Amino acid sequence: MPHIDIDPAHVERWLAEFASFGAHGETGVWRTAYTPEWVAAADQYAQWCTESDLTVRRDAVGNVWGRLQGSDGGAAIATGSHIDTVTPGGRYDGALGAVGGLIAVAALARQCGPPRRPLEAVALCEEESSRFPANFWGSRAIVGAIGPDDPETIVGHDGTVIADAMRIENVGP
Repeated sequence: MPHIDIDPAHVERWLAEFASFGAHGETGVWRTAYTPEWVAAADQYAQWCTESDLTVRRDAVGNVWGRLQGSDGGAAIATGSHIDTVTPGGRYDGALGAVGGLIAVAALARQCGPPRRPLEAVALCEEESSRFPANFWGSRAIVGAIGPDDPETIVGHDGTVIADAMRIENVGP
């Protein structure tokens, strides 16, 4: 198995930049789902995917996917984490897994060429009920575990219905 080189300074640079979206105090980050800070972070993640030569897509709830096509096709192997944070959250809360996964997929592509199976890096949304009582919203969307009425009936801690928040930020494909 080949050794994959990843520059720790690159990882820290991207994490610091990511932390600027919702920066709160010296080390905190408040980036709740479907807020302008969260949207800016999702857009940045998509931009990094594009810069890493990954194909970008957003699903119906706003998860951001970066895909590296495999030579043999088949089901993708995915890595990532959430980009929403609890309040108060830290700069690594979720972001380390999302950014780290993206950097790893990009490094594999650069240093090893196309993989046999597709690889995907994902930035998930609303995994921690940061704004809405909807634990694992992004993950549940992936596995089809969101009920048909959920978007119109889940009300956030601030009184906003999750479907309205998604519409305001034009989340989805």
